[in-house]
Amino acid sequence: MYEKFKIAGIASEFIAAMFASIYFYKYQNTKLKLLLIIMWYIPINEVLGQYLFARTETGYLLYNLYRIIVPASFVYLISTQISDSLRKKIVFALSAFCFLTFLISIYFSNPLKEFSKTTFTIFTIAVLISLLIYFIELLKSDKVLNMSKNLFLWIALGFLIFFISFPVILLAREFVSDGDKIHRSLNYIQFTVAILSYLTIAFGFYYGNKIEMDK
Repeated sequence: MYEKFKIAGIASEFIAAMFASIYFYKYQNTKLKLLLIIMWYIPINEVLGQYLFARTETGYLLYNLYRIIVPASFVYLISTQISDSLRKKIVFALSAFCFLTFLISIYFSNPLKEFSKTTFTIFTIAVLISLLIYFIELLKSDKVLNMSKNLFLWIALGFLIFFISFPVILLAREFVSDGDKIHRSLNYIQFTVAILSYLTIAFGFYYGNKIEMDK
């Protein structure tokens, strides 16, 4: 059952990547085109980390890089969707802060030997703050009249599901020192969250309107 859930989680990531490719024409003339690279990077990194380099120094490095590349890139993408200059600068600064935090963390933990949970928590907070700023701006703009067809809003909701849930799951693992049954349940919850997150993103690529070219 565990392996089936894991495969389903990775499959959902590939589905999101394929939809990002199929509907690339909807955002290819915007700064969001970086999404295509990110959406393929996620499942490829997952396969490498889970199967080819599991429990190796390379595997640890792959996941630690993933935990900086995805949050920082997504925060940057959020900044491209914000028009208010002050809010845009704040979100862009959060993206730079993620990279700076990662560089500093290297001095305190070996990225080849362990996962840095502290930095991942900081990155998650940066993403959630950026999303909050984006949602506030969206509600204050004319785009609120057609929110359901907003492609990036669906992408944002998918990542919101992910970044709200995963820190809670990681925290739960810290407090549960034993009990295989509980850890197994947390694994199933984690995979379910991933599946819901990436299927939401895939739906966004399919359902969302084409985005106008960046000026």
